Amino acid sequence: MRELTATLAGGSQDQIVLDMEAGVEHLSRGTVRNTDILLVVAEPYYKALETAARVAALGRELGIARVLTIVNKVRPSDEESIRQFATRHGLAIAAEIPYDESVAEADRRGIAPIDHDASCAMIHSVEALSRLLLNG
Repeated sequence: MRELTATLAGGSQDQIVLDMEAGVEHLSRGTVRNTDILLVVAEPYYKALETAARVAALGRELGIARVLTIVNKVRPSDEESIRQFATRHGLAIAAEIPYDESVAEADRRGIAPIDHDASCAMIHSVEALSRLLLNG
């Protein structure tokens, strides 16, 4: 992956999205060396947010210009504590994807969430995040 991203970096107008496994190993291997944006995805729990803060700090240390955090499965009762944590730890929250029962129902049915309920709150949040990323 490191070689592929190095080959495509610099001048290419193509967008490449790499979905890496959780953890920091890909950071230490240099896979993200030619990355413009690092998206750190976390669940709305203290330990997960703490890990996200460590990953974000490592990304910044590696010179990645934009390190953004996405918090997934957010319930209304989580919102304030997420924002407070982000402020205390310097996390740039790009999106809070809401918990959405229709996503769980789609999973039970074995279909994509957008095919189950294209108007669900999660789909709208992901679309907004996509626009944010594509438009800078």
